[in-house]
Amino acid sequence: MLARTLATTCVQHIPAAHPYAASVTHRAVSTLPDPPVPGAPAGRWWPHPALEPDWPATTRADVVHLHFGFEHRSPDELHAWTQALRRAHIALVVTVHDLINPHLGPSRAYDALLDVVIPAADALTTLTTGAAAEIQRRWGRAAHVHPHPHVVAEDWLDRPRPAHEGWVAGVHAKSVRASLDVGAILAAARVIRDLPGGVLRLHVHEDVLDPTHPRHDTRLPELMRADDAVDVRVHGPLSDAELWADLLETDLALLPYRHATHSGWLEMCHDLGTDVLAADVGHLTSQRPVRAYTGNASLTAELVRAHAEHRRGVRPARPSPTTRRRERDEVRDLHAALYAEVLAGIRV
Repeated sequence: MLARTLATTCVQHIPAAHPYAASVTHRAVSTLPDPPVPGAPAGRWWPHPALEPDWPATTRADVVHLHFGFEHRSPDELHAWTQALRRAHIALVVTVHDLINPHLGPSRAYDALLDVVIPAADALTTLTTGAAAEIQRRWGRAAHVHPHPHVVAEDWLDRPRPAHEGWVAGVHAKSVRASLDVGAILAAARVIRDLPGGVLRLHVHEDVLDPTHPRHDTRLPELMRADDAVDVRVHGPLSDAELWADLLETDLALLPYRHATHSGWLEMCHDLGTDVLAADVGHLTSQRPVRAYTGNASLTAELVRAHAEHRRGVRPARPSPTTRRRERDEVRDLHAALYAEVLAGIRV
C-alpha cells in the first residue's frame, strides 16, 4: 500500500541540492530539483525560489520538505508562504536541524521564523531527543527523532585510516562563520604544543586572511606564524574526497563552536572513525559519542586525556558500513511514511 501511495508522490526539498535531502529520500518517492535562481550561476539554490509566496500555485509538488535556507525571509513572508501551501493543498514537512542558526548565532529574528514554520508544519522531524524536547517545550509540538544518515559516500565508510607518526588534532576554521570560537583554537594550540608528538592542523580559507574580510581575525595570522606545532593549511573549499582524506589522517577533530544544535561535521567524523572534541553546546552530545568541553580548563583536560588515550592505543568505535546503511534506510522509510500520512490529511 505504501509503495503504491508513494509512486505518485512528488516532493520539493528546500534545498534539494543539499546532500541531506538525498540521504533521506526513499527510492519510491520522486523529487523536484531546486528551481533556478534568477541571475545566479547554475547550481546555486539560494535565495530559494520555492519560498516565494506565489511559488505554491505553480508547482506539481505534493509535499514541501523544508530543511535550511529560510533565514532571509521575514515572519510575514513565511506566514504568507505557508498559507499559500495550504491553499494549494501542499503538505509541509519540516526537519528542525537548527534551533540556533549557525550563521547568525542566537537571534530573535530567527526564532520568529521558527515560530512560523514549526506550528505550520504537518509533520516535524529532528535528529536528537534533546532537540525534540526543546521543540515540545517551546512550541508544544512532537517531532519524530531519527539519527543523521551517513555523510560520506558509501565507498568511504570502510576506507582504511592510514598510519602516521605523532598525534594530529585538526580544526577546519574555513571562513570563520559566526559560530566559530577562535579563542578556543588559540587555547588548543597552547595545549597541543606541549603534548609529545602533538600537532594542531589548522585549515583556513584564503578569504579570512584578507583584512577587508568581514570576519578577518588578526589572531589567526599570528597563530599561523607560531611554531612547528601548528600545521596551517590555507586553501579554498575542499572537495569531499579531499576533506574525507584529511579526516582519515586526523586523530582528533576539534569543533570549537560558540553555538550549535546539530553537526554534519560530527557525522562525518563518526563515519570515518575520527575522535571528536566539541564544545558542549546545543545537542551535540546526544547526537553521537563525543568528547565535550565547557571552557578552557575542560578543553585542556580533554585534549590531554585524548592524547594520552591515543598513545595507549585507544581508538573511537567506528560504525560498520552495514550499520550506517541500515540507519539510512530506516530514516528513508520514516520519511516515506510521514509523506504518506500527511498526504492522507493526518497531522503527525
